[in-house]
Amino acid sequence: MDKMQEGKLHQEVSQSQKAKEVLDNPSFKEAFDKLRNLYTTSLLNTGTNETETREKLWLAYQVLGKVEQHFREIIDTGKLASKQLEDFRATIEKQKF
Repeated sequence: MDKMQEGKLHQEVSQSQKAKEVLDNPSFKEAFDKLRNLYTTSLLNTGTNETETREKLWLAYQVLGKVEQHFREIIDTGKLASKQLEDFRATIEKQKF
């Protein structure tokens, strides 16, 4: 593993930690929950002739899920990067002896 690869892994771990802080933030959680409930309630309360409104609400709900999914993917990538760094360090330690 060269320095560039190692630097990239460290960056992924750092981004992962930041993403986890955001997802674990109570204000962020509350905002997502409120939006999810608002979109769901509004979607279920549209009239039969409000097709465009339903489509926009459905899209907003889907985007909300995609944003959350993106944060979780960043966290998972960081976990993998952290494991790779651990394995790399273990390999170096073995080579020293």
